[in-house]
Amino acid sequence: MKLSLFSDYSLRVLMYGALKGAPFQLDEVTDAYAISRHHLGKVVNRLARLGYLDTQRGRGGGIRLSLDPASIR
Repeated sequence: MKLSLFSDYSLRVLMYGALKGAPFQLDEVTDAYAISRHHLGKVVNRLARLGYLDTQRGRGGGIRLSLDPASIR
């Protein structure tokens, strides 16, 4: 089974968030996985609209999982 690039990046963001356990920045994920910031921004936006991530802009903002990692299937 071959995953699309979008699905691959989505899983990477969710795994990073689960391992981090705290809010993180988009640049942290792009540096960890050498992924395009622009493309990863689209992935994070989609995951936030689907309810998997919470995002907050500005000072003190970041990205975090909106669900308990064990409940994501």
